[in-house]
Amino acid sequence: MIRFLVLILSAVFLVSPLLAQKTAPAKPKVQSYMPDVSQWRIEVTPDLGGWLMEGKQELRIKVVDPKDPDPPKDDARRNDYGDYEGEYYEGDGDYEEGPAKTAEQLKRERLEREAKERSNAWRKRQLFIWLNGVYSPMSIEVGNSTYFSATSQNGENRLEIFEPTSGKRIVRSWWTFATSTRLRIVRTRTSDDEWGSGNLEILEPNGDLAGNGRRTASGGTMDWGNGYTHPTPAAGTYTVRWTGGYKGGKPFNVVIEAILDGGTDQERRWRFERLILPGAGPATLGTVDVES
Repeated sequence: MIRFLVLILSAVFLVSPLLAQKTAPAKPKVQSYMPDVSQWRIEVTPDLGGWLMEGKQELRIKVVDPKDPDPPKDDARRNDYGDYEGEYYEGDGDYEEGPAKTAEQLKRERLEREAKERSNAWRKRQLFIWLNGVYSPMSIEVGNSTYFSATSQNGENRLEIFEPTSGKRIVRSWWTFATSTRLRIVRTRTSDDEWGSGNLEILEPNGDLAGNGRRTASGGTMDWGNGYTHPTPAAGTYTVRWTGGYKGGKPFNVVIEAILDGGTDQERRWRFERLILPGAGPATLGTVDVES
């Protein structure tokens, strides 16, 4: 009898490690991949060039690794419901909860997510974009599309995209008609007192005065918040003036910036600064010359 009990206990001790190994959760495998950044490329859709009639282009930009062992599905969108596994119903009635998960299942899923994040960490990159000289950094993932809205300006446009890790760079240029502002004159700074500090005025070559939110016959617009803009300014001299504000106010400096063909090779800039005495009447700050 004693020998029989000894045999049973010995069998239990031998089988226990095997059972433990069988029930232990498997460790998630982490895919080890070292990308060859020299093989990367930047794709832009649609391609840009020549003359475009549209004033705004919706671009899809993607950095591609041709040797990616597990490329993501393009345009994949994350489910807003996360990892919920229940059944959702549209209309009346309650939804059915998914089966309750054990602590081991939750731990295994967490480890799998962490392993996947580690294996995809190499995808996270920074993309530098310049559109007509305006800099826009963007966080991207290699293999996933990034969307960028390019608003064209009148005349020549230039788009430059640079991925610093690989050193890959692409440049696109195109031309459009008068689709956006060509001449822009803005007030950049006045006194802290926004009430009664005066207003920007632009005297156009034909004698029209743009001020107080008015639009001139030639198409120049004085916007309260954005200053003066003109998509097709006529050749000639534009006079920049400032009204002095109410009497009794404090003197202040006003700074005006004028930009013609911003972001192009023909870009020209002017900057005017002057001490304004309130109540002194319109003061001429300078002139802007537009050639034909």
